Amino acid sequence: MQGVDRTRRVTELIRRALADIIRDRLPDRGLELLSITATEVTRDLSRATVFITVLGEEEDQERATAILNEEVRALRHELSRALNLRHTPEIEFRYDFSIERGVRLSRLIDDLSISSQSGVNVDE
Repeated sequence: MQGVDRTRRVTELIRRALADIIRDRLPDRGLELLSITATEVTRDLSRATVFITVLGEEEDQERATAILNEEVRALRHELSRALNLRHTPEIEFRYDFSIERGVRLSRLIDDLSISSQSGVNVDE
């Protein structure tokens, strides 16, 4: 159980530290509207997948993910300086589509709700 707690703690430390590092290190790269939504770290702490979202169009999402993955070595170096870990995980950035899926599902549910309400005749 202690390994799970450590992994969880390291995951949260990485998420917070990377948010600060990206904000401070890449202010001129157009990543102001970027959010780190989740971070997953392997149990052996060798790899970290960082999920991001960006307000904007699809090309903004692709550009932000590409910028972060281009800068991954420098970001990892800064992360190793910020966190005092024996081994800093390899980092991969991925766009998090879960929020968009949630919004789409919410719209579908709302549309169904509206269409079912409009189809009901209250006078009957």
